Amino acid sequence: MMRTALSVIMIANAALFLFGAVQHAGIAFGRFHEPRIVPAAVVETICWLSLLGGSIAILSNFAGHWKLALIGNLVALFGVLLGMAALAAGRGPRTASNDLYHHVMLVLIGLSLVILFFAKSALERN
Repeated sequence: MMRTALSVIMIANAALFLFGAVQHAGIAFGRFHEPRIVPAAVVETICWLSLLGGSIAILSNFAGHWKLALIGNLVALFGVLLGMAALAAGRGPRTASNDLYHHVMLVLIGLSLVILFFAKSALERN
């Protein structure tokens, strides 16, 4: 149960990072568009891959899956905080939707970390 919940949260967050990476690469989806910011697209791609890898490790019960999920979420946390700091410092155009994405990503990372730490024994069982 916890393994599934964690995987769903991480995959949802990975999808959000992928969506952000594509938009920051300059590709719009209908009404969804963000300014082209290549460094943001690179960071979001790294976060997407980190979360995806961690969620695959959790689902497959790969040796060290807990650590991989933790690392994936910490990479994503660092990426979001870096993006928020850069925008706060005026290093790029700021949009309300991008601020919302960052906050949703933080909530999903927070939920993942709560599950990782408070359900560690359940996640480590085979």
